[in-house]
Amino acid sequence: MTGTPHVLIIGGGIGGLCLAQGLCKAGLGFAVYERAGAGAPHDQRLRLGPQGARALYECLPPEAWEAFTAASEPGAGQLAYRTEQLRDLLRLPGPPGGRPAQHAHHLVDRDTLGEVLLTGLGEHLVFRGREFTHYEQAPDGTVTAHFANGSTAYGDLLVGADGAESRVRAQLLPHATHLDTHVLAIEGQLELTGPRADELPAPLTAGANTILTPRSDALFSAAWRSSRARGADRVVWTYVVKAATCPDDAEFLDGKALRVLVGERITSWHPALRRLVAESDPATVRASRMRALEPVEPWPPGRVTLLGDAAHGMTALGGTGADTALRDARLLSGSLARRRDVVRAVGAYETEMRVYGFDAVARSLRDTRSATTDSRLARTLLRGALRAAAHSGWLRRAMFRTAGE
Repeated sequence: MTGTPHVLIIGGGIGGLCLAQGLCKAGLGFAVYERAGAGAPHDQRLRLGPQGARALYECLPPEAWEAFTAASEPGAGQLAYRTEQLRDLLRLPGPPGGRPAQHAHHLVDRDTLGEVLLTGLGEHLVFRGREFTHYEQAPDGTVTAHFANGSTAYGDLLVGADGAESRVRAQLLPHATHLDTHVLAIEGQLELTGPRADELPAPLTAGANTILTPRSDALFSAAWRSSRARGADRVVWTYVVKAATCPDDAEFLDGKALRVLVGERITSWHPALRRLVAESDPATVRASRMRALEPVEPWPPGRVTLLGDAAHGMTALGGTGADTALRDARLLSGSLARRRDVVRAVGAYETEMRVYGFDAVARSLRDTRSATTDSRLARTLLRGALRAAAHSGWLRRAMFRTAGE
């Protein structure tokens, strides 16, 4: 192929739109096809590390990068490991300040980031309400995307950025399967309105916490406090537990029933943690099974590839899904910009992406298993190691050597 490639991006989430921005900056042709129309707000904030920030910086035009830095809250805040009685195991300081924005941590509203990523793209490049069904490849190498409404689109490369249930992946790698961790995650949100902000202890209203118990469960919480955040300040939490210890229909219970379920399991916990769950808006409380995409053997590069959760779906523990998707977008757009041969560009991208992507999946699985292990000895050793790290700089650095990436 001698001209610039035209890229079909299936999925208009954060990874797909960041790829579009990177291609636009490189002067390459593209179009984004998103299944959903204009929907309700996600009411979610993302924690981006330096990898995600660098990807945005390199892909976005200057005005969009400025909009991102204006809308985001710099820094990741303090992360603490605590017991179910809110006693300290280990407190990690937030990342050092003074870093350039492209090398720093950020908290950002998901919908705001989505708006930033649409800067300059317009409706003529992002098509909504297009449900992808399958693709076809012609002998000349072009790819045709088919949509449920009967329409088609033609390009030189098709990128599946369509999430964990990717239809592109199902056709490209039909042997790829999800691993069920047999862990149930129940999440909710408590708005910090009225007296709650003053009555709840500071550990819950500032920074993030990992609550480790002697049993096979854990709770993660994070405070969303920013004058730039949409809606009220709040604390978001996720309770994780072995699914086998819960009712069979737990995944399908409504918010009120799930609050009761969690409440019954944490009766011996600190009163503030019990209140966090009991007073959460039931409309925000939901349950899901935690799954991850099992790594597969390298596949030959071609004119169809994957990005983000479609390539390396991981559990929520670890919080690196958004960073990894943005990193994919930067890597793929850069590879296409540097190489005239599409297949060679895809091959270079996939070779590197599989390494860090599957590593991120493995870390998320280790964190999930560690949080819900049945071994009391393992839990005791982990809590002991965290207490020791609180007094040992070298041990702390060894345990959390990737925290600043």
